[in-house]
Amino acid sequence: MKVKRRISSACSGANLVLSLAFVVGLFVWLTNVPDTQAANVSWVGTDGNVYRSSTDGTLQQKVTNDATSESGYVTPSQKNDGTIVAIRKASSGAFAYFINPDTGQLRDSWILPKTGAGSFVPFNGGTISPEGGMFVYDWHYFDCWTNPCELNQRVSFIAGGGTTNPCLINCHTNYIRPRWIPGTPYAGFVDTSFNRIWVQKAGSSQPAAWLGFNDPNSGDMESFDVSSRGVAVLEVTPEGTDNSEFAFWNTNGTPPAGTPSHRCSVINIAKAPAYPRFSPDGSMLTWQDRGSVYVAPVPSATGGVNCTLNATKIGNGKEPAFGAATLKPTGPTGPTGPTNPTGPTGPTNPTGPTGPTNPTGPTGPTNPTGPTGPTSPTGPTGPTGPAKARIKAKATPAVARVKAGKAVSLKVAVSATGAAVPAAKVCVTVTGKARKALKPAACRTLRNIPAGGSAKAQIRVKATKKARGSYPVKVTVTGPGLATAKASAKVKVTK
Repeated sequence: MKVKRRISSACSGANLVLSLAFVVGLFVWLTNVPDTQAANVSWVGTDGNVYRSSTDGTLQQKVTNDATSESGYVTPSQKNDGTIVAIRKASSGAFAYFINPDTGQLRDSWILPKTGAGSFVPFNGGTISPEGGMFVYDWHYFDCWTNPCELNQRVSFIAGGGTTNPCLINCHTNYIRPRWIPGTPYAGFVDTSFNRIWVQKAGSSQPAAWLGFNDPNSGDMESFDVSSRGVAVLEVTPEGTDNSEFAFWNTNGTPPAGTPSHRCSVINIAKAPAYPRFSPDGSMLTWQDRGSVYVAPVPSATGGVNCTLNATKIGNGKEPAFGAATLKPTGPTGPTGPTNPTGPTGPTNPTGPTGPTNPTGPTGPTNPTGPTGPTSPTGPTGPTGPAKARIKAKATPAVARVKAGKAVSLKVAVSATGAAVPAAKVCVTVTGKARKALKPAACRTLRNIPAGGSAKAQIRVKATKKARGSYPVKVTVTGPGLATAKASAKVKVTK
């Protein structure tokens, strides 16, 4: 499969949505990318603690020791000075913890603000800017002060501790999995339809469309990263699978500008999401796959061909990220010097004889205890099975209005309870006379819906030129091991 045929660059025109300019005075950004090397990789271990190692895995270090099953660390990233910044949940919120990697001690913590009664943070995670002045993260917004309830995912920015407003600097709605763009104070994100990468731009209030799919039904854009060498990696999954492929592109300009060209693609490299990340110098790549962390040189192939990654496993865990700090091996411990001899122990004074012990009188008879009646047997306890995931679906608007020959989007919110839902397929169908009047787009797949969380899919419904009146539509949500969730709506077609 050639990714080149499925991904396009949005450069200009009416469908381009431009992006925000930060107030640069909030922090000083180093516009020149530092000349650093791929010195170490940090990740979250299977016990929830933060680890780091050399890029070949020969030097290993456990950075933290306080993670629990309820409160582990998430998405550790690194500042240029070596500080590791990882998210950790606390009560109903979460913090970005700034950790000294040499001692494991906490240097600072920034609360990750959110709003909305049913919101939670993070949704996937976040990352620190290289110089450490700004942290970007995604979160889940949910509130029912509006009617109907409002549900979406958002990306926010903070520049210090104590902030309680997630949009004090800026926030963007319907985006996730942010990444910093090297050499700029801006970030890019994946849209929640998993169709395209969007990037902030100076002088604009909204992110601009960048690389994405020509056909939104051909697959999902899972994650991405941009290197200091002008190369981007897109993690994409073909429709109906969770097998990631890495598509490498020459950016040919600072995103979202430039005219990107396809270099090569690595097929079936990992199970999604793999979260590929470039080293600071752009020469290496790290990613996760089924509980393992890998590192490989960036392939040099060009011309849109299929290429390979010469991968080395460096640890067990997830969510790896490079750092510029060099790990130093611990030298051998020198021999222990001689122990001073202990002098002789003086004589012990003898203990005098112990006097006679008074005899204890005889013990009286004990009253007999009556017999105990038989105990009713306890029946066997059956095994406790894992929590079963359940899903609910809600379509909005309840009545969608559209002109004949035009299309309208139905938003389907899917919420999960009991357990996380790895994948849920959302379909819109019509029956009877509506088949000649309405043409729904192909089904969409939502991935990694956490227990107690939600995700949203948008499906376009096109009305034929001869359609008139109100037509019912059915929404179904299915997934492995899930009971089908249903919802309904109407599409009203006018001239």
